[in-house]
Amino acid sequence: MELKAMFPNLNVMWTRWSDYEITTFDHVEYLVPAEKATPLAYDCAEQAEQLVADALELGRQLRMGTPDKNRLCAAFAARHGLLGLARVNAGGPVSEALDSRQYGEPVDELNREFQKLYYHFLYTRADVPPPEAPAVMLDLEGTLHYRVTGGLVPQLIWEAHSMYEVLRLSYAMLMTQEKPALKVCKNCGKVYYNTHAKSEFCGTKCRNYYNVRVFREKAPT
Repeated sequence: MELKAMFPNLNVMWTRWSDYEITTFDHVEYLVPAEKATPLAYDCAEQAEQLVADALELGRQLRMGTPDKNRLCAAFAARHGLLGLARVNAGGPVSEALDSRQYGEPVDELNREFQKLYYHFLYTRADVPPPEAPAVMLDLEGTLHYRVTGGLVPQLIWEAHSMYEVLRLSYAMLMTQEKPALKVCKNCGKVYYNTHAKSEFCGTKCRNYYNVRVFREKAPT
C-alpha cells in the first residue's frame, strides 16, 4: 500500500532546488543550492515510493565506494531536495530555514543516512550484514505528528516536518507490506520500485542485456 493511501491527509510541501553544489565551511563539506538554482515547492509525499528507491540506490552506490559521491548526492537533492536533517538534529551547525538558499547539509551526514537505510534493506533481505555496520543500524525508528481539526466534521491531519520523516515512514511501509515492491535488478543490482510481482529488472535495457548474456553463456562453443 502506498503512503498516500495509508495517510490520505499527509501533505508535506517541500522545497527542492534545480541544482546543488558543494561548499566547505570550517573544514566540513556541505551540499547547498547552487548560486543560480531556482526553487520548486512540491508535495514530497506524492512520490514517496520513488524517493525510497532512489535513496536506497544511492546508499548502495555509496557503500560500494563510488568516487562520484558528491555528484550523486547533488543529483538526488535536485530530484527530491535535501532531507531536512537540521530539523531532526536540533542544535546542529546549520540554522537557516529548510527552504532557504543558504540551507545546507553536511555531505558526510547525508552519506551516513543513505547507507544506514541501505544496510537495513540488506538485512531484511537476509543478506549477511556487512561487518562494518554496527548493530544500531539494523533497527530504524521515526516520529509522525498529527492534529485533529475542530468544527462539525473533525479531520485527522498527519504532519511530517521533513522529507527525512517521509522517507523513513514510506520505507517502513514498503518493507512491511505483504507483496514486496522494492526490487533489486537481476542484471545490474540497482534498487528500484515496481509493484508487479514478476518484475526482475529495472528496465528493458537490463532485461535484454541479461537475456543476451544468458543466451551466449548457454550457446555451445
